[in-house]
This record gives sequence, C-alpha cells and structure tokens, in this order.
Amino acid sequence: MLVNFRFENFRSFYKENVVSLQATSDKELKELNTFIVDENLLGKNQNELLKSAIIFGGNASGKTNVIKGISYMINAIQLSAAVQFEVINKNETFAFYDNSQNDCSLYEVGIIQNETYYKYGFTIKNGEIEQEWMYRKKERSTPVFKRTKNKLEIIGLNSKATSLIKIPTKTLFLSVGNNFNLQISNYLLDVLNWFKNILIVFENNANSFDIYTAENEKYKKQAMEILKKADIGITNFEVVKDKVADIRNLNEMLTLSTQSQINPKKYAGQFKQEQESLYNIDLKTIFNVYDENNKLIKEKEVMLFKDGGFNSEGTTRLFCYLGWILAALDTGRVIFIDEIDSKLHFLVADYLIKMFNSIDTNINNAQLICTAHNVMLMDEDLRRDQIYFTSKDKIGISTLVSLADYKAVRKKDLFSKKYLAGFYSNLPNMNKRV
Repeated sequence: MLVNFRFENFRSFYKENVVSLQATSDKELKELNTFIVDENLLGKNQNELLKSAIIFGGNASGKTNVIKGISYMINAIQLSAAVQFEVINKNETFAFYDNSQNDCSLYEVGIIQNETYYKYGFTIKNGEIEQEWMYRKKERSTPVFKRTKNKLEIIGLNSKATSLIKIPTKTLFLSVGNNFNLQISNYLLDVLNWFKNILIVFENNANSFDIYTAENEKYKKQAMEILKKADIGITNFEVVKDKVADIRNLNEMLTLSTQSQINPKKYAGQFKQEQESLYNIDLKTIFNVYDENNKLIKEKEVMLFKDGGFNSEGTTRLFCYLGWILAALDTGRVIFIDEIDSKLHFLVADYLIKMFNSIDTNINNAQLICTAHNVMLMDEDLRRDQIYFTSKDKIGISTLVSLADYKAVRKKDLFSKKYLAGFYSNLPNMNKRV
C-alpha cells in the first residue's frame, strides 16, 4: 500500500511536492473510495487510505513527471548496483535552473508492507548518493539504517562492524544490503518487494499481453466482459506469440533489425525477451460477420498490431492497459497509469477508475494513481482529496496541489467548471496575444 510519495528537484519540479493517499477527514464516499489500516501504523484518525488519485493539468504542466519520478526511484533501486547502467548519473534535476544539479534531488515513499509502515528515501547530488534512510513502524517509529555519503549507521550493528561495509557513492544501500546477511535483511526485503510489485504503465511501454494467458486465462475472461460492456464488437481474442530471434545470435538480431525497418508491419506488436529468446506478441481479435439478413455466417480474424488501422487506437490502448489493471485489482497492487483517458471514451475511462473505487471489484484494496485530461472525470464520484492539479509558473516550475488543500470548496461544486475557469491551477490562455 502506498501512503505517500515525496520528491524534489526532478525534471519540471524544483520544490518539494507530495502525492498523498492518506485520506482527509472528509466523510464523502468513504465506504467506496477509502479503506482502513491499523491505526498503530499511521496514528489514530489518520489510518484511512485512498484507493485512487487522479492528476489533472495542462500539457507540459508536469503530470507525467510525477509518474516518471516514482519510475526513476524504482530504476535507481533496481539498477544502482549495476555500474554499466549509470542510473544515479541519469538523475534528471530541474530543467530550467542552470545549477540545479548542485542541489539535492529527493525521492521518498511511505508504504505499508507486511503489516509494517516503512519510510524509505534517498537524495542525489552531483551524480552521487548524498543521503539514504529507512524507518519502520508497528507501534513506534524506529530507524532501520541511515546513511550520509559513505557513512552508514545500521540498527543493531556497532559502528566498527558497520565500517566494514563499503557502499559505492553511486550505489544505494537498499540495492545491495541483503548481500551482507544482516539482521535488518527482512526489512530491506519488505521494501524491495514493494517496489518490485509496483506497476507503472506508459503508453509506449504497456507490454502486458502475456498477462492474458496467466491464471488459466482468468484476466482474458474478465477483459472480455469489459470489452462487451464497451460495445467494441470484438467477440473474442487470442494472444499470438512468435519467437523471432535468439539474442545470442548476432546474425538473427541484425536480420530482425533490418526486416523491422524494411517491413514494420511484419513485426508490429510487443517484443518480449524470455531468457535467450526474443518474442513478438500480438493479439488476434475476432469479430462476427453477417449476411444481408443479419444472420451470423462466419468470423473475421484481425491482428491488433499487424493489421493496424482496423481496430481503433482506443481499442489498442484499452487492450494494453486492461491486463495491468485487472492484475493490480486481483493482487492488491499499486498501479500508476499515465493518461488513463487517452483515446478512450469518457465512460470507459470512468469505468476503469470506478473499478478501483469499489467494494465489489477492489476487494484487495489495490491503489490507482493516474493522470488524465478529461475534466468530466472530476465530477464522477471522486473525493476532493483524490483530485490533484499540476501547473507551472513563468520559469517552468511545476507544482502539485490537492483539491483538498483549497479552502471554500463545497461538496456540491462542479469541480470541472471551476477548474476550467482557472480557480485551481494555471491553465493556458489560448486567447491571449503573443
């Protein structure tokens, strides 16, 4: 479970900003849109979490950068020990200050894992880890470890023993801590597993088709029920998975690269590596065909990517997202989705969000954090603390603000109308003279 994500000096964000899924005292839609956790973890009257949060904002206002921030944090944890990736060097500080790399970038999450509250974070300065920390709480908060540059403090380990642990300045201790067989290994593993289970979905990397074959095609059956409700016309679909190359064979990889450029449609779809093999994955979508008397006479098979243009871009997008969404709901995971409403009808996007804000379809308390453009979504059974806005100033500094932080906002307000009127964030003025 995600409690909050705090970040600073990343891409278009310079100052500290927070996405919090800790509910306010608002009682509205409490039964559907929130859930309760042990009050010993977060405190009395502060132990209610949101099932979803939606970020709205103009183009280039910073919406996607919020998700890229958590995505970078995950990459840093998973890859900082691998020198060849230089992931710490790839930290992107605020883009529009010349010396922003001399200021610390901050990444921190508050999470609940295995009935324990953890706060883990780190700062990066000039391509090196400046500080790193982890705290845990069941009834009271205690440090797990603290680090300032090369100096490391580990709970339960004396300073002499700790001094024998050498961590490179471009490597996070969380990334390698389990290699030292320490008493805190279980705590490190809890946090690592939480990050491992996060789902992050961008349009250009939504490689999720394999998931429709998992769990005895459970997710495929669930997806078909939703597709029928959306009235897309598809009566069935199948995952088609073709091996296209052995990654150890340079000639095969070069041939694949050449053929992909000569005939892009031949390898349209999603590429996935499994051990030494590279596969091309597509979906065979099936439609009914009728005669002039509207009598069903046969079926028509259309490949989603290879026969591109037959299925709409919205249908393709829905297929790419739906597998991840169903998996998150089924296993109670946290999922971030960029532009959940892109190319989708409003009613479809609203339905996907409502799947999280539900007792029936979200029994495991999965959490959705997404960005959206369609302001109509604001007025569809969302609490004020579930709505966030991004805006940017003249310099280009993005700011993230919750609607719950605004005073004089009434429950009966039409949030979309006030948003478009500029009450909640800076919007582009397309009528001004330039």
